[in-house]
Amino acid sequence: MLNTEYRNMNAEKTLTNIAFGECFNGIKPLRNSVFLAGLPARQVRFTIFFAALLLSSHIATAQSLESLYTGLENATSISVAANSIYVVEQGNDRVLKLDLSGNMLDTFGGRGSGEYQLSKPVDVDATNGLKIFVTDQNNRRIQVFDRRGQFLSSISERTSFENSRKYEPDQLSVTDLGEIYFWDNGSRLIRRFDVDYNFEDEFRVSTEIRSFDDLWVNLTEILILDLKSQTIHRLFPNGGYAGFYPAEGVKAFHVNDEGFWRAFKNRVELEQDDKKTLSITYNEVLQPVDMHVLSGKIFILTSEELYKLEIK
Repeated sequence: MLNTEYRNMNAEKTLTNIAFGECFNGIKPLRNSVFLAGLPARQVRFTIFFAALLLSSHIATAQSLESLYTGLENATSISVAANSIYVVEQGNDRVLKLDLSGNMLDTFGGRGSGEYQLSKPVDVDATNGLKIFVTDQNNRRIQVFDRRGQFLSSISERTSFENSRKYEPDQLSVTDLGEIYFWDNGSRLIRRFDVDYNFEDEFRVSTEIRSFDDLWVNLTEILILDLKSQTIHRLFPNGGYAGFYPAEGVKAFHVNDEGFWRAFKNRVELEQDDKKTLSITYNEVLQPVDMHVLSGKIFILTSEELYKLEIK
């Protein structure tokens, strides 16, 4: 209700200036206030969302998209490291390696179940460029390659007490310390492995999470993009529920030292540590499936094309 009223009062404005993150930290007391007591959960979310808008400040710019690579078949994920871009092309069961200008450097994969082969790859994390992790869902494993595309290892089923647990890895995130987290689509568990690929822990996620569309992990929190509920959920490292960020219209997100990035159909937003929001709009209407930001360059992936925006 409040969200609708806001749109009506500001008909000539768009929601390009949404600030999440630290802005919400400033209104955490509002969540438990008497004012919101008894309101439906959806209305509570919109009330907090509206307050965040009032607290935010923003800078808006407009730029042109540069198409780097076209003709992709059901691309699902992108990861950028050093001077290389890695794209999962699920339609061809392979990973493309491109330079930062979109020129093809290499490919690895191809449908199959052997080493170097993939069947329904979903996500890729290129870490620091030395190891490339790919979720190989139908083969129930994560394959690990070096930067030349040479096979190193795989993370597959775990055997304990003569029982085996087959994985169905989907979204993936590798921390700066090398710990591997992935969403197991079959069991609805997040599983964690150490830097040597040894199993460490697993935990079931909250039932509030309706869809698991992207995953990002650091030492203090886990972020999950839930497109069905238009929410980015926050979990503690042990899986406990920590809260959420409203994510109306968000199609993909990325976190780096500059802040919290979100991709929409017609813009990209950065929420910075000083609570300012940088909004970069573009003329085309996209359907982003993933994004990555590195060294002043924003890479936006759709199922068919890879784009780049220069941060100026």
